[in-house]
Amino acid sequence: MKKHINTAKKFAEEIQFPESAFCDTFTIEMHSNTHIMIDGCKGMVEYGDGLIAINLGSLIVRFHGDELEISNFSEQQAVIKGTVMAVEFSS
Repeated sequence: MKKHINTAKKFAEEIQFPESAFCDTFTIEMHSNTHIMIDGCKGMVEYGDGLIAINLGSLIVRFHGDELEISNFSEQQAVIKGTVMAVEFSS
């Protein structure tokens, strides 16, 4: 498995593409509890009042809070705004 990850990482670097496009890697960056940037998204699982769940490949991350909204969503990145009260990881 380690060799596969290293090969994917090298390939991503060579073609100047994000590594997360080829591996189950992700980055979550939180600015306070009101702005979250997630790199390495594989899709959205749930989107409702007070809950946003994102597929990260090997994990699902759920954000619970108030007035949560996705302000940007692309193939590899999501930006969530609102007041996050809890973050939950599950497989």
